[in-house]
Amino acid sequence: MATTLIAEIHRAQTRLPFLSGAERGALIVRILRELKMLRRDVLANVPADRCVWIDKLIASVSSTVSEIVKMPDAEFHRVLNEFEKLMATLHNISHPEKPSKTVH
Repeated sequence: MATTLIAEIHRAQTRLPFLSGAERGALIVRILRELKMLRRDVLANVPADRCVWIDKLIASVSSTVSEIVKMPDAEFHRVLNEFEKLMATLHNISHPEKPSKTVH
């Protein structure tokens, strides 16, 4: 799901001037849902004191969705860039590439 969301973030970045407030809000809510899922699934075995950063991020995004949606395009684009990087990192943690087998 993270890869689908990353693709959706890319599309939103290219269409940013044409996105309505509702579309921006829906995207931020999807990102928030994905963060919560990744926190639950990917970081479930990590001690809680080491996950404070993501818990704070989730709480902050949850409480400021309406402000994020109203950001000017350039700022909203930067926010999307950061979410994209975070999603990619968490996706890579949850789906590490297996070393390729070589034939000798």
